[in-house]
Amino acid sequence: MRLFHLLACGLSLPIVVSALAQSTQQPAAQPAAPAQSTTPAQSTAPTLQLRDLPPEPHTPTPEELAAQKAAQMRMALTRLATAQANWGPPASTPGISLELKETGRKSTPDGTEITWQLAGKGFTPDMQLTLVRWPLNQNITSVMSGIMINADGTAVCSSAASGPQSPTDAAAAATEPLAPSCTKTMAPGTPITITSTVAKGEAVRVALVTTDRKRGAAVSLVPFPIEGQDKGCKIQVILGSKDADLVLIEGEGFKQDPTYTLGSESFGNKRPLDVTINQQGRFIGALTPWVPDHDTGDTVVYYQSSTCTPTVSFRWGKDTYKPE
Repeated sequence: MRLFHLLACGLSLPIVVSALAQSTQQPAAQPAAPAQSTTPAQSTAPTLQLRDLPPEPHTPTPEELAAQKAAQMRMALTRLATAQANWGPPASTPGISLELKETGRKSTPDGTEITWQLAGKGFTPDMQLTLVRWPLNQNITSVMSGIMINADGTAVCSSAASGPQSPTDAAAAATEPLAPSCTKTMAPGTPITITSTVAKGEAVRVALVTTDRKRGAAVSLVPFPIEGQDKGCKIQVILGSKDADLVLIEGEGFKQDPTYTLGSESFGNKRPLDVTINQQGRFIGALTPWVPDHDTGDTVVYYQSSTCTPTVSFRWGKDTYKPE
C-alpha cells in the first residue's frame, strides 16, 4: 500500500512543481521601452497558451483508492492461498516425499502439544537437508540444517553437518545464510522432531530441502480437522490465517455433477464458491468470510447435489484463534 500510495499521489507532482517553477522564475518586469516608429519583426516562436499545457494526471478518488487497495489485497490473498494449497506433493521434487509421524501428545497450559518425527522417501544419503517450517501468520523459515535421511527413512542429525558438501551447496551457502546446524543442540544420529500446538483447522507445514534449494519435499498435516461428510463426500476447512480471515476449502469424494451448488453463508448472506472438481473428485478453493459491520461470526460451507449434501461450519473473526 505504501508504494502504491506514493505512485498514486506523487506522479502528478513533477508536472505541477515544474509549472510552478516556470512561473516563479521569470525575470522581473522591466520598464516599457519607448515606442518605435517602425513595425517590429514578426516572431517565429509560437506563443504558449494555457490551453496548450498537458492535462494534469488524474488523482484517484478515495473510492478508487479503496477499490485498488481491495484488489491488491485480493491478489495477495490469492497468492497466499495458492502457496498454502500447493504445500505438499505439488511443491515437492518428483520421486521425493515427506511424512509426519506422530510420537506423542501432552496437555499444556497453551494447548495440546503434539510431537512428530519426519520420515522421508527418495532422499539420497549424500543430501544435506535443511528443515523449513511455515507457521500461520508468519514467513517461511529455515529452522535447522545438517539433516539427512538414514537407512530407515528417518530424518536424523547428520555427522557431516558441519557445512556444505558440494560446490553447488557451497555457492548457495555463500549467498544465503545457513540455518543453525543440528549438531549445536543434538548428537549425530538423533531423530529430528517437530513439536507444536495448533487450533482446529490449523495445518502443520514442514519441508526438508537441500542447501541449494533445488530438491526437497514438503508435507502438510491438520491434527484437528474441521470437516463435514455425507455419503462419501467430505468438505474440510483449513485455516489460511489466524482468526480465519482466510480459509482454504478442500473437498474429496465428489462426482462430476453439473447440477451441484457449492457456497457459503454468513448472517444470511449467501456467496457461491467457484471451484473445479477434478477427475479424482477433489477440489480446493479459498474463502474470506468477512461480513460488513461484523467483527466475528460463523460461516457455513455447503454442497448440494443429488448424490450428497455435506456441510461444515467454522467460526471466524477477532480473538477466535484458540489452540486445542
